[in-house]
Amino acid sequence: MNRSLPLLGRIGKALLWCFTLVYIYPIVLIFLSAFKTPADLAANPFGLPEAWTGASFSKAFDTMHYFRSILNTIGIAVVSVAGVVIFASMAAYAISRRNNRFYNAVYLLFLAGMIVPFQMAMIPLYKVLQGLDIINTYQGVIFIYLGMLAPFSVFLLSGFVRGVPRELEEAALVDGSGMYRTFFRIVLPLLKPAVTTVTVLNLFSVWNDFLMPMLYLSDSRKATITVQLSSFQGMYYNDWSLIFAGVCLIVLPILVVYLFAQRFIISGITAGAVKG
Repeated sequence: MNRSLPLLGRIGKALLWCFTLVYIYPIVLIFLSAFKTPADLAANPFGLPEAWTGASFSKAFDTMHYFRSILNTIGIAVVSVAGVVIFASMAAYAISRRNNRFYNAVYLLFLAGMIVPFQMAMIPLYKVLQGLDIINTYQGVIFIYLGMLAPFSVFLLSGFVRGVPRELEEAALVDGSGMYRTFFRIVLPLLKPAVTTVTVLNLFSVWNDFLMPMLYLSDSRKATITVQLSSFQGMYYNDWSLIFAGVCLIVLPILVVYLFAQRFIISGITAGAVKG
């Protein structure tokens, strides 16, 4: 029994390394392919580049109108995620503290929003944006993101709010603090791990989304970075080294954000798994 435990531990470590390599290998392959010429990539798709070149990065940078499209993406992502965090945290606070039929029904409505796939609502949403005369505008896309990201955010934040001691709020109310001031001064700072998790997960969703900006932003000057990447895909010819370079340029900003926030993401998800 005592000998079998170290053996199981070594097998477990070996399996973890295998899974790690399976996940890392495509990323390394994309990075290496971005430094190859199209001819080198076609002749040697899985090996190291014969001659390292950054020509694909330079071409992808110009073709994608990188600065303009990255600013479009950042603007949409920041406004959408900030709005979701504020509204979802306030909704989660109200739902968790007002335990009656109305708020329970509202909570179930948010949960139902997690079940409906976006593809079912694509055409009705298009008609709604047309009716409101905000089709092909940033605010139209942000409006949809607010609705799409709210259900999961409310679900996650509600679990954290229930873990906040009511005594803190009661003490604040005794000191003359109003409901909104109590929420923003007392409750919201205590939700920092959950808010960080919601912020980063939603940021990844908006940043990587291709379908929605392609459907509702037809003006190429307002295109996001993922939509610009699709311009490299032709019907009869694909420059894969250019596509891989574009993928690296898209991933780079969000990778930096993840490296800075990974500690909060892991702690937030872990705490949410316990409290939810």
